[in-house]
Amino acid sequence: MTVYQALIILFVCAFSGWLIASITVGMLFKPAKPVGIGSFKIQGIVPAFQQQFAKEAGKYAQEEFLRYRGLEDKLADPALLAVIRPEVEKHVDHFLQVKIKTVFPILAQFMGEKTINQFKTALLEEIDNLFPVLMSDMASHIKAGIQLDLVVEEKLNHWHPGQFEALLLNKASKHIRLYKLLCTSVGVFTGIVIILTLIISGI
Repeated sequence: MTVYQALIILFVCAFSGWLIASITVGMLFKPAKPVGIGSFKIQGIVPAFQQQFAKEAGKYAQEEFLRYRGLEDKLADPALLAVIRPEVEKHVDHFLQVKIKTVFPILAQFMGEKTINQFKTALLEEIDNLFPVLMSDMASHIKAGIQLDLVVEEKLNHWHPGQFEALLLNKASKHIRLYKLLCTSVGVFTGIVIILTLIISGI
């Protein structure tokens, strides 16, 4: 075997490894629509399973969203009540000092400053106790009414395969190059094995 023949074998094997890697990466996204070859149809893996992937992703997002307690905890946080408490207290004062005379005129005649302050203290304490429960329940109802699964599924289904491809090439370009290099290296190694086999066989 001549050096020229050995180099050709190495080149062909290396090129074959690189070509196989390029085809496998390309077939993730292309062709975007089914292409008929005889009785067979070929389509990129991502386009072929896009709807199924979108549905599963939406289902997963909905389940995780419902399990997430961050919204309830945030709305029921006493720190939030502390922020709005001055406004609440102002409305309570207005009710006890002004509005109660219209709503309960007879009762208002028997309420002095001390009684009003006692009512105010009792009302604010009740609000302090009731606020976290109400806000937590409200957050739960809001979450239950949000169909995040349908939103995610719709958005992913409207993505063009080219957008997925651009995202992958942008975020995983280094890994793709390493994959192609690995396949090329395997091709070179295969070529070396073939050459050694031919030399040992005396061809």
